[in-house]
Amino acid sequence: MPVFITKNHLVASAERKTISDNKQLGFALRTTPNGVFTFYYQHLNKKTGKRDWHVIGTHPEWTPERARNEATRLAGLVATDKSIKAMRREKALQDRAQGVSFQRLADEYIDYCKQPVARRWGTVPRKETWKGIEYSFKRPLEWWADKAASAITSSDLKELYDSYVADGHPAQANTVRKRLKVMFDWGMHDDRQYLAVNPCRPLLEDDRAVERADTEDGRVLTADELRTFWHGLDHPDCPGARLSRLALKLSLVTMLRTGECVAIERDGVTDTAVTIPLKSVKSRRSKKAREVVQPLNSLAREVLDEVFSIGDTQRKYAFPGRFGSHMLQKTLPTLMSGQTARKVQNICTFLGLTDVTPHDLRRTGACILEQLGYDDALIGKVMTHKATNKEAAPVTRKHYLVPVQIIARPVDPRVKALNDLDKALREIIGAKPKALRLAA
Repeated sequence: MPVFITKNHLVASAERKTISDNKQLGFALRTTPNGVFTFYYQHLNKKTGKRDWHVIGTHPEWTPERARNEATRLAGLVATDKSIKAMRREKALQDRAQGVSFQRLADEYIDYCKQPVARRWGTVPRKETWKGIEYSFKRPLEWWADKAASAITSSDLKELYDSYVADGHPAQANTVRKRLKVMFDWGMHDDRQYLAVNPCRPLLEDDRAVERADTEDGRVLTADELRTFWHGLDHPDCPGARLSRLALKLSLVTMLRTGECVAIERDGVTDTAVTIPLKSVKSRRSKKAREVVQPLNSLAREVLDEVFSIGDTQRKYAFPGRFGSHMLQKTLPTLMSGQTARKVQNICTFLGLTDVTPHDLRRTGACILEQLGYDDALIGKVMTHKATNKEAAPVTRKHYLVPVQIIARPVDPRVKALNDLDKALREIIGAKPKALRLAA
């Protein structure tokens, strides 16, 4: 009869031994010369044909009787085709997750997002939007800071989501939920295993908040408003520095984003085009990101001529800011229609315009191009929208081509096409256009 069956005190052997129990099949004790006694349970794995060994514990924390009882329990699991390894992994994961608070998970994730990494456009944070992500977690942290991350449920997330919607911020509700889902996925990775299940489950269609449901999708300036805006920016009493107002004009005539306009470098401007460097392009996070090269029309060249006539003509940036960088894009929406810290009158209030944002200038330009007969594909390219099929991205039609008449007589695209055909044929056959003969 094995020694550990009859005695609670175990004696070290001169060499390593494995002793089987005669009461519970699969129960075993391993002894070592250094006096370590380890209890095991082992069984034949039907799938692999090999024996699986499972540690129960060591003496004296585990007495022989207590270890035998645990071996009997494990044998019962095997008899019902349960995987001891899988169950132990799940238990270990649960124990680990219960010790990780939402605060710790969020802090580690933000640190991960802030880590500098090498990109084609330079060394930047892993997620360049980390400040926005950190801000999105403000309310969740107020609610769940000390709560175990694994204890947060889909009901908790729905309650959080509804709180944003109740405050009138459906877009923020969707953004926060999306960012939480990404963070929980990160927390489930093998390197961390802070939780076993992502509580951010897909929302039912009826539960999802509709963004901007009570407003028209996009603000477009009418012809009268365009005249007021363009000439009003030249008024000596118009709010804002002259360069800031010229940045708004340039966005309108080039259809570039204001964030791209303010990043224009002097060396990137030629007589025919302007190049926005990759590091400043909003879409630079794409694997196939490339510099934006936008042709310049005559109005754009006039605006840029005036821009470089102000201040140091040899400066690096067309719209310089502080500390040797370019002007911050976020200053333009505030100047246009926001509330400044000094409560200075904004441009819209000065000009008598209602709720016009810098991005509305792009919408206005897109609508004008459509009414001149250009199709969605070309308009999308002018707006530098990305699309997998190299044509217009769906967002062009959905968010920019708002049905507001701006020009006096919208052009039928067939008329423009036939006129272009007329011009091409005349060049080919050498026929000069004749004066139209008026009908009697």
